[in-house]
Amino acid sequence: MGNVAFGAGQIRRRPAVEERLTQPRRLIRQLSDVDSGRLRRLIRSGNLAPCFDAAEDAAGHAEDCPICFYFYPSLNRSKCCGKGICTECFLQLMPSKSSKVVHCPFCKTASYAVEYRGTRTKREKKLDRPEEENVNEAKKKIQSTSQIADELVQP
Repeated sequence: MGNVAFGAGQIRRRPAVEERLTQPRRLIRQLSDVDSGRLRRLIRSGNLAPCFDAAEDAAGHAEDCPICFYFYPSLNRSKCCGKGICTECFLQLMPSKSSKVVHCPFCKTASYAVEYRGTRTKREKKLDRPEEENVNEAKKKIQSTSQIADELVQP
């Protein structure tokens, strides 16, 4: 019955989430199906990323959502393929009462679900580097191809 040191059997408490970060602010469509109380509990329990303020550039933010292209301190991760998505885009993808199954927007796996792990580790970022390099190379090829096409079209 004394003080117990933090050990493997105990659960770490996540830092408190500000109330404003538990409510979506940028939704494109009105989500009548979303239970705001349940959403607030999922965010506060750490099961869903907070509705962080979106930034248009990477200054001070670690990740960009591949759906809305805004930058955030951290994102939710697809359980199937590990790709990141912000909470507000995830809410947009969630099924309405009329639809049954939502597929992953990245790998098309049925029964799309996400989990929130917090900020990505250096190891996770390092694993994404080769993919980013491939994307950058593809962008350069497209740009050079379009420049060649422009030269051919001009009289």
